[in-house]
Amino acid sequence: MQENEKLFFNLMSFAALALIALPVGIACVVLGFGFGDSPCVMCWAERITMIAISLIALFIVRYGPRPGYIAALILMACWGLFNGFLHYSLDGTFGGYLDIKQGFGLEILGAHTQFWVMVVNFCVFVFLAIIILLSRNLGEIMKKTQEGAYGKFLAYLPLGRVATLVFIAIVGANCVQAFVTSGPPPYLGSSTPPRMSFDAGKWFWEKDHWNSALDFRFDWNPELPDLPK
Repeated sequence: MQENEKLFFNLMSFAALALIALPVGIACVVLGFGFGDSPCVMCWAERITMIAISLIALFIVRYGPRPGYIAALILMACWGLFNGFLHYSLDGTFGGYLDIKQGFGLEILGAHTQFWVMVVNFCVFVFLAIIILLSRNLGEIMKKTQEGAYGKFLAYLPLGRVATLVFIAIVGANCVQAFVTSGPPPYLGSSTPPRMSFDAGKWFWEKDHWNSALDFRFDWNPELPDLPK
């Protein structure tokens, strides 16, 4: 493998490592295990999207930049950006009354976590553009990938190996948090999740969103309260 080709795969490995270790890793390990913050159902959708983007980047590192991988990465980044705008419009601005500092209320550098979802997914486009610009021979790399010039698998560069190991560790930690805060299927994430705790007596699993006809965020048809007559 030529040096300019190694540059492309190292940059892609670094991008995957940065995405899985910083926003996803901090959200799970620091905010979750450290501060007891639990993601709501929309937070989980956004976090899973970031994990999917990192996984696609690792596929590119392992199998080469196939057109389908590039298209899937862009599509998932668009989906993540849309979810971020939607979530922030509900809980960050006009939905500020929902800010109870739990799940959808924790702030980083003065901004709600939903805001950083938009920033992270926008940065995916920026970093992808930078990688393409710096990899002036991307077309040749894609051609060699399609022709099988690299073999069935690309040999792992050191940074790619590190990114893969970190990905496995962070996803594993998220699986633990998902089980504790949301439970196994058919349970779903909560709109107002309880504090993250390893005390099983404080776990709260629910299926409420399966009953929503319009949205998986919350039930648009709540039961009427028992009012006095």
